[in-house]
Amino acid sequence: MDYTKLKSEFREPVEITAEVPEAFREKCFEMLLNNLLAGEDGAPMLVAGNQLHLLPSPASSQLAADSTPGENPLTAQLRVFMQRTNVTMEDLQAVLFVDGTDVHFVREPAHGTVAKGQIEWALLLALKNGILNNELSTDPEDVRSICQAKGFYDRTNFAAIFKRQPYAGYFRQPLQPQGPRQSLVTEGQAALSEHIRGLAKKS
Repeated sequence: MDYTKLKSEFREPVEITAEVPEAFREKCFEMLLNNLLAGEDGAPMLVAGNQLHLLPSPASSQLAADSTPGENPLTAQLRVFMQRTNVTMEDLQAVLFVDGTDVHFVREPAHGTVAKGQIEWALLLALKNGILNNELSTDPEDVRSICQAKGFYDRTNFAAIFKRQPYAGYFRQPLQPQGPRQSLVTEGQAALSEHIRGLAKKS
């Protein structure tokens, strides 16, 4: 191993890590260092907009099926959604990053309106599923769990919120507790795109 060359290359992960938000620096440095030591066979990475994006190897996940080096993994459904709504890669990179086989949101709903927050998380989970499973759809119980964790849960009105206008038109059918996963329809995709751009502007 050429340690002189490695020492020179080592500076780049250090410089990149310094530009990433503090909460992600340790993991960012670890991943960049592993990638450097792995050489050309390591997992391709992208750091853009101060967010870390790790692209899994083709053997590790369906996420890589439609990926090209230097880009976030794009499933067919995600590409169609972006084309239809004019959401850009920069918008997505400002809101989330992909770490192996998981999606992490670095921009989240941060207001005190329960109904709005519940809908926004339902939309974001549909986006996450679109990235991971090539399907823009949401599981009601996943929404319940995230809303409980994030402080947007209204036990009495959890189901009723999804039946109100305009929210009732976002999914193929209103989300029901312990009900089936529901896909986003055109109106829901439009609402998701607006939410993504709104979060991206706060970055």
